[in-house]
Amino acid sequence: MPVLTAAVGAIKGHWLDKLRREWQMERAFQTSLWLLNPEVVFILGDVFDEGKWSSSQDWEDDIRRFKRIFRHPSDTELVVLIGNHDIGFHNEMTKQKLERFEQVFNVTSARIITIKGVNFLLVNSVALHGDHCPICQRVENELHKLSHALNCSIQGAQHYDQCKNTESFAPTAPVLLQHYPLYRVSDAMCTGVDAAPLDERYQLFQERYDVISKNASKKLLWWFKPRLILSGHTHHGCEVLHENLYPEISVPSFSWRNRNNPSFILGTFSRTDIRLSKCFLPEERTVLALYCGSCLIIALITLSHIKMFRRSLHLPNSLLGKHKTL
Repeated sequence: MPVLTAAVGAIKGHWLDKLRREWQMERAFQTSLWLLNPEVVFILGDVFDEGKWSSSQDWEDDIRRFKRIFRHPSDTELVVLIGNHDIGFHNEMTKQKLERFEQVFNVTSARIITIKGVNFLLVNSVALHGDHCPICQRVENELHKLSHALNCSIQGAQHYDQCKNTESFAPTAPVLLQHYPLYRVSDAMCTGVDAAPLDERYQLFQERYDVISKNASKKLLWWFKPRLILSGHTHHGCEVLHENLYPEISVPSFSWRNRNNPSFILGTFSRTDIRLSKCFLPEERTVLALYCGSCLIIALITLSHIKMFRRSLHLPNSLLGKHKTL
């Protein structure tokens, strides 16, 4: 089950850059589907660069391009989460933006899907602001209800009075997926080739902007006790262990617009085990070097053929000149 983050947009950026980036994402995604044949693909938000600003016409155009880039066979399920670029940061989020996203991608702000006995908890982390705004309050209430139902399923207590009429789930702790990472001070502890650059790694994160708040993080961990947390947003890779119990992996961007070496996570999940691999796309520097090198070789070969052609023309001309002299 690959997990990735991506973005398409129409407002910012030069049209040629947009065309190149989207072609790169399309070829990378389609090649990955062909090679790996996943059952489910999760996109961890920021599907669009500019969903928070898009007019109805731009939105429809973005949807059309997204469906072309991320087309997939019927036996592969595509699950899309909500990111801040899709509906805006908390102060920009509106009911209209949220509903148009949910309708297109058939997703809600708080939901558990169960696949082969594995629970995946999908959360709209943009709404975890904790200020009791109508959308935030509704999402928090739904999460609390899901937590209660899941705990009843895990404890096998559906026949108890407090668990009657609750939704039934597989009796296992969930894998939590959301756009924002859980609260952490910075990326200082992150290492690896896809970690933040050194000049960014020690910059302090701002709650509710770079990561969700400390309070919201504690609630999610307390309510669900997830087996694994997968998040995006920062564009960089990172592995964190919360409370020495709950591992979180921040998945880097899937777009060359955001980093030189995009990647995605390939996961195999069962009720008792999780196996993860990180799959890197070619570095853009390498791709550009190959293109430039190939163009140079083609140019040299072309020039050499032109010179050979001119020499072949020069030889009969010189022979004809000698014949006339005789």
